[in-house]
Amino acid sequence: MAFLHEHIILPLSDLIKGESVHKYLRLLRDAESWSDEQMKEFQRQRLQQLLTYAAKEVPFYRDWFQDQGLNPATVSLKQMPIVDKAIMRQEGIERFASEHFPTKERIVLHSSGSTGEPFIFYDTKLSYSVNMASKLRTWYQAGYQLGDRYMKISSSARGSRLKRIQDYFNRCSFEVFESINDDSLRVILEDIEHTKPLFIRSYPDPLYLLAIYRNKHSKYLHRPKHIMTTASTLTDHQRHTIENAFGCKVIDSYSCEGTPNTYQTKDSNIYHVCGYYGIIEIVDENGAAVNNGTGRVVSTDLWNLAQPFIRYDTKDIVEVCNGDIIRIIGRSSECVKLPDGSLLSANNLTSFFNKKVDTISAYRLICHQNGSVEILIVPTTLFSENDKIETIKYWKDRLNTPVTITMVDNIPIRKNGKYQTIVNETTD
Repeated sequence: MAFLHEHIILPLSDLIKGESVHKYLRLLRDAESWSDEQMKEFQRQRLQQLLTYAAKEVPFYRDWFQDQGLNPATVSLKQMPIVDKAIMRQEGIERFASEHFPTKERIVLHSSGSTGEPFIFYDTKLSYSVNMASKLRTWYQAGYQLGDRYMKISSSARGSRLKRIQDYFNRCSFEVFESINDDSLRVILEDIEHTKPLFIRSYPDPLYLLAIYRNKHSKYLHRPKHIMTTASTLTDHQRHTIENAFGCKVIDSYSCEGTPNTYQTKDSNIYHVCGYYGIIEIVDENGAAVNNGTGRVVSTDLWNLAQPFIRYDTKDIVEVCNGDIIRIIGRSSECVKLPDGSLLSANNLTSFFNKKVDTISAYRLICHQNGSVEILIVPTTLFSENDKIETIKYWKDRLNTPVTITMVDNIPIRKNGKYQTIVNETTD
């Protein structure tokens, strides 16, 4: 089955779609045996080609090299400017796009809009193929083989017939959650029991809610090999709850536009970067490298020539130890900066609200533009006035700002498909 899917169905899919996932999946396997020095040399050569190309073909970088009087053949990555969405919007997308890259060969994509502002950008089928191959390789390291039954749980339906055909041949059960309630959770869990997927892939939030529902209903017995999470922050509490409910390990991954796939393995919770695809730097607010502590992800895509992402500030915050990423904290827009300068993330919220699991079934913390904080709470029948007073006092003291509580019947998933426990309206 695996041979048929990898060596016949995948190449045929590449031929139909004009992609080359099969080719780069094989090359990525070969690259696994490379030493650190071999990987660095490969990155150095790709980077030099990319910078030379950008200096010639991309208006923003052509002007920058001319203004700085630097040679793209000798400049180091750390000499290049850090850019972000705000700069790209201000300059205009065409200032960052290659002038002579064939329009018919570029792909128009957009980010999920975690900050509330979806971001349009260009990609290529080559870049997409390398990135997809790196993600498949991540699955392979978890024991997955093409042709294994798996389930993808998403917030939106498949957009094309071709994708649905792919799902059929790839033995993928595609589940859509447009709203989270007992009925939708029950339907998905029953489908899991029926199709018995070996792997499940989804955002952490719906999986966490599925896990809570499953823990209350002992009739659901199927245990997949692994569950793979992506796209939004996986908290320690969510991981523990999901693993306990489904009886398998959760393997988390991280990526966004212009960023190489960064993933855990079945044997390690450290996040490994697919260096074949790109380069990740972790920097502080001044752009200096961070080797221990928290910092922002700045990424360089080595393959996208339609719109090169060079030292792109993702605004995502991670924790590193001796240079290794050990925790994805979340987007800067999903964190709150406390008076002492530290960051409050979704992981921090769980230490308080997990103690209230009997009285609070769901919550969301919203930081408004005026600095006040509103906490949305879905209470259980056990929620009391004392719980409300205690919650307000705790967060008022912690955040040093006015705090109000609003009782709601449910907390909807945001338009980007993410549950999102912190919404920071003060961050762009």
